[in-house]
Amino acid sequence: MSPPPGEWLAAFLFTCAIELPIYAALLGPHFRRKWAPVALGLFVNLLTHPALWYVMPRWSPYGQWLVCAEGGVVAVEALLIAGVLARRLGVARALAWGAGSSLIANAASTLVGLALQRLDLM
Repeated sequence: MSPPPGEWLAAFLFTCAIELPIYAALLGPHFRRKWAPVALGLFVNLLTHPALWYVMPRWSPYGQWLVCAEGGVVAVEALLIAGVLARRLGVARALAWGAGSSLIANAASTLVGLALQRLDLM
């Protein structure tokens, strides 16, 4: 059963509030325009976040599902970011920057979300 759209929107905005500044800080030096890494972070989240919520089936135990789901999100976002950076950095460096920034951004939003759930604040 899919969560209601209002829950998705709140989670999406929460995710963006945490991840977009991380993408801006980590990827900013690779862009001329300051807004470009934020736009890229928003773009990758617009592709992966709804898929995570509405397409990927959930299973138990939750921890196993979460690791698989977030791993998939990190991989897809890393490849998308690398695709944008490849002309500037070359493929190998673009993949490294895509993977590193995606892992850090997604780990941060996931860990903060889990902490807030644990504290019953979310």
